[in-house]
Amino acid sequence: MTTQEFDDAIKTGSKLVILDDMILNVGDFINHHPGGRFVLTHNIGRDISKFFYGGYNLEGNTGSKPGQGHIHSNYARMIVNKL
Repeated sequence: MTTQEFDDAIKTGSKLVILDDMILNVGDFINHHPGGRFVLTHNIGRDISKFFYGGYNLEGNTGSKPGQGHIHSNYARMIVNKL
């Protein structure tokens, strides 16, 4: 899939994200994500690698300490491989 094809798919409503070198269609999984729908919905069309590996967090960065990211398990990787 080219960058243009990816962008066009997002514009037409596809729920695609990038993880490492994979393009994932999370449309069927978005309501089942253990961290909530918001996490994936907010990142449609983006590279989610930094979130998946725990290097970044969407929440908790307004307090006195920075929020901690979540490192996904091998089970999470198995789910990704099925998408």
